Amino acid sequence: MPTCPSCRSKVSEPLKTWPIVEPKKSGEIVESTVGIYRCTKCKAKFPFVVGKQGLRLIESNKLEELHDTIKKMSKVKQDLTEKVDQLEQEKMVAEESLVLTRLEGKAENLKVEVSLLREVKRELEGMIKYLEHAPFQFGAKSPYNQIEGSNSAHHSYDMNT
Repeated sequence: MPTCPSCRSKVSEPLKTWPIVEPKKSGEIVESTVGIYRCTKCKAKFPFVVGKQGLRLIESNKLEELHDTIKKMSKVKQDLTEKVDQLEQEKMVAEESLVLTRLEGKAENLKVEVSLLREVKRELEGMIKYLEHAPFQFGAKSPYNQIEGSNSAHHSYDMNT
């Protein structure tokens, strides 16, 4: 922010700005933007360099070559962007396919489990029917303990033999 050379107050807005181009001894060309400021305190006017940038002179055919190179690079960038978009789409399709394959595998495993559970259910239903129609009741003497009329209280049987 420029400072008034008379009273050292800060001044924020220029009255006017313009570019000035000046060559340096090194061969470089510098474009400066100069502004005229008016101090709000003492009303003095003064110049201040707002900004500078280095410039370079190049032959017009070199400039055209640079423009052509920029156009080619823009086309390459566009092609690469399209390729990236295409690859992202392919990646999404591949991920969806992978998820679908995994889900199909899980579904097949669940089918096998359901089949096994149905088999176990049938076996359990058969056992229940057998027990419902068995010739003995729970709490009554078991037919296994009634061997040829003997008293089962005096015998113990080892089921492992």
